[in-house]
Amino acid sequence: MGQRSVVKNIVSVALSNIITLLAGVGVGLLLPKLLEVEDYGWYKTFTLYVTYLGFAHLGLLDGIVLEYGGLDFDQLDRPLFRNYFSWYSIINGFFAGTLLIISVFLQDNNRIIIICLALYLLVGNFAGYFQQISQITQRFREFSRRNILSGVLKIADVGLLYICTLTGVAASYKLYLTFFLATEFILTTWYLFTYKDIVVGEKIPLSNTKENVFLLCKQGFPLLFANLCGLLILSLDRQFVRVLFDTIVYAKYAFAYNLLSLVTAATSAISTVLYPTLKRTSETKMREYCASLVGLILVFIFGAIILYFPLCIFIEWFLPKYTESLLIFRIIFPGLAMSSSITVIMHNYYKTEGKSGLYFKKSIVVLLVSAATNMMAYALFHTAESISIASILTMIFWYLYVENYFRKTYQYDGKRNYIYIMLMLIGFYVISSSSNHYISAVIYLFYFVIITMCFQKKTMTSMLKLLHRNT
Repeated sequence: MGQRSVVKNIVSVALSNIITLLAGVGVGLLLPKLLEVEDYGWYKTFTLYVTYLGFAHLGLLDGIVLEYGGLDFDQLDRPLFRNYFSWYSIINGFFAGTLLIISVFLQDNNRIIIICLALYLLVGNFAGYFQQISQITQRFREFSRRNILSGVLKIADVGLLYICTLTGVAASYKLYLTFFLATEFILTTWYLFTYKDIVVGEKIPLSNTKENVFLLCKQGFPLLFANLCGLLILSLDRQFVRVLFDTIVYAKYAFAYNLLSLVTAATSAISTVLYPTLKRTSETKMREYCASLVGLILVFIFGAIILYFPLCIFIEWFLPKYTESLLIFRIIFPGLAMSSSITVIMHNYYKTEGKSGLYFKKSIVVLLVSAATNMMAYALFHTAESISIASILTMIFWYLYVENYFRKTYQYDGKRNYIYIMLMLIGFYVISSSSNHYISAVIYLFYFVIITMCFQKKTMTSMLKLLHRNT
């Protein structure tokens, strides 16, 4: 695939992600305005544990992605994929039933959260299955349309909640989750209709593919677990805060992370397009692009960090009950540069080269380091802020540890990126320490431009030349 097509795909997905982003911003800022802090904490508890539901397919979906990531949709074996979908349904249905049984032994809010997780597993995981099919077969227009509809429905959910408050019905996380699950059901139904060719019809009997499905799970499980470990690394500090502090403290901590979605929606567009593109790219070109892609992600994230300053002004005005979250937000925001470099670029390279097992092993090590630093931070200081600082230190270690593979195999010199990261981290923390957000924003903008021109000008120039040469 030519670079022009790659750029078009990224732009297409990015535009849909921008709409999703705007919807996410609306939900992220309006929902905490409508809900009480404790209710918002319970909602964010639900979203925290949704992270782990991807584990329920036992690696089958990841095995399919690895095995069929280089094929177009018309090349998929219909009877075989109908069989895969049946297996996928059985596996997820088993775990959903298990969650419902567990909910019987729980009470109050915990029971409601578990029931909602079971229901989401039956709709959200199925939508995730078809999203992966869209991505690996490069049906990015369809993927983009679904993103747009999802964003519109999320805004509609908040709108319905607001209408309920106008009619005298109290806004609660239970009511919002009811709306949320209903819209997820609509999306999943649409996916089932769109992909009916690989869902309904003549299929290979389940008994004939037991070994094949087992092999797919075996192949995909390291990638699944690596993905899960990556998510755990990114969310482990929230898990610690959820367990060690009350729901109100967790709500404010989770709100800080919610603000990061302002940037992650754009970077996920690159990740969506990158893996199937790399599967179709020669090894020489892959190595040529690697360092530049990492550098560009770093530039993008550190540039986007300027959003911190207007967000502070807005939160202090619109959501004063969450101003304590801004301290956490200030600490964790720069870590997004390192985590995005890993999850968006490096992880896709590991997958493409068949090194998911190696990435998994590295993820386990980083997860253990993250758990140790979080426990140490809490033991020494007993504050949520100390846990977020520990997370930043983990991000630095994670970046260096995962990138080590490219230094050894690609002769990849990462010194320029290391210096850039450290200078931008120090610069942001120093500049943002001022209480005058207006002046700080201007200073940070100038600082970002100067440091970027000094350390990343060559990276941006080389990528532009590559794009021009291949269009």
